[in-house]
Amino acid sequence: MVLGLMTPDDKSGNPHAGGDEVQARRLSEELESLLAIAPGRPMKLRTIVEHLHFRGLPALIVLLCVPFLFPVAIPGLSIPFGIAIALCGLRLGLGHNFWMPDFLLRREIPYDLLQKLVTTAAGFYRKVEKLVRPRMHFLQRWPGMINLMGFMIMIGGILLSLPIPPPFPLTNTIPGLAIIFMALGIMERDGVCTLVGYAFALVGLCYVGLIFVLGAAGVQHLWKWIAGG
Repeated sequence: MVLGLMTPDDKSGNPHAGGDEVQARRLSEELESLLAIAPGRPMKLRTIVEHLHFRGLPALIVLLCVPFLFPVAIPGLSIPFGIAIALCGLRLGLGHNFWMPDFLLRREIPYDLLQKLVTTAAGFYRKVEKLVRPRMHFLQRWPGMINLMGFMIMIGGILLSLPIPPPFPLTNTIPGLAIIFMALGIMERDGVCTLVGYAFALVGLCYVGLIFVLGAAGVQHLWKWIAGG
């Protein structure tokens, strides 16, 4: 299914395009308004997408990343939300409108969880919205830079969907922060946010790579021990 979520390459050139009323509201307010249209009821991901469509793909990506900022992973969300983020990143990288499989759009989010997601996302954005501003535009104006960020977000979404064992800390938090700062960089045209996102992405890739190297070495050592026994 294709919905009308805009990318930064739309004709308006503004990811907030869609009317003066929408532009006048901050993302934190837009997120909190989700709770008003779902008073105590579960909400389908499709409804969230339609509600945020004027904000574009980056706004949806920010909300989908929130569960990965919690110290303890929320069961059942890592894989579907990671896949959804990866798909958003892919569409952003290709310069296409939003698309997501219907089985993901039909997924319902319980109200208690929705409230937790919205409160966390709105609180996080309030802390950074005073700092983010249009600057270092060359990081987005250079040909292919928005596409590159989209593909980086896609890679981050894939990392978030990996079933990495719990003993390894921050495996979700680091890629999640990378994706959020890159999405904010696109949304607010802030090159500093973009650089922070790239930094977190580099750290996250190195960290996950180290985990796989250590895991492979551990399996090899265990196999030798079994074979020797």
